[in-house]
Amino acid sequence: MKRIFLKSWIAAVLFAGACCVMTACNDDDNNGGQNPPVDPDTAVVIGDYAGTMNSVDAAPLEGGEEPAGTAVEASVTDAAVSFADLPVRDLIVRILGDLGLPSDDETVDGIIAGLGKIAYEIPYTATAAEDKSTVNMTLSPAELAFTLAVEGGETTADGSEEPAGMEIVVTVESDADAVFTVESKNLVFDLSVAGVKCAGAELEGFEPFTLHFDLTQK
Repeated sequence: MKRIFLKSWIAAVLFAGACCVMTACNDDDNNGGQNPPVDPDTAVVIGDYAGTMNSVDAAPLEGGEEPAGTAVEASVTDAAVSFADLPVRDLIVRILGDLGLPSDDETVDGIIAGLGKIAYEIPYTATAAEDKSTVNMTLSPAELAFTLAVEGGETTADGSEEPAGMEIVVTVESDADAVFTVESKNLVFDLSVAGVKCAGAELEGFEPFTLHFDLTQK
């Protein structure tokens, strides 16, 4: 009887061990897949992104097609959304127009080349939705400042004219939270360009506009 009991006990232990191994394998398989985390928190937004930036008021193209938008890349840390090279072409065109300065492609291209890369960082606080499917990010954009080269500068020793530097300060606002969707890894948000100061004075006649960002985590 003792031998029979001992054999039964050993069999039960081996069976339980096999079940544990199978469960562990299943867990590893699930974690190695592409499915979103079961219980994601706000850290899921951290990473590098690529996508497009569109002016919301941009006129449709011929045939009713929507503008393709400007390619843009961003990175998100646990504290801020950062752009290493924020596209400002549309903003420059609007500013030049309001100043009564030429805004043809050649002029704008030269200004953009002179500006180089414009870095911009947007601090945020995040909250995960109750169902963990999305993360809402409350953006706190700061002013965007850069120097615009315009005509009317000093003449150098060789007779060429050194363009004058006009300080531009752009007021940027956020009226709604950015939303990150966990399953698609898509981040969307709007920034409102509310006002512009040129050399410390408000740019009269400037019409506020909105930039829409549609980004996907890499």
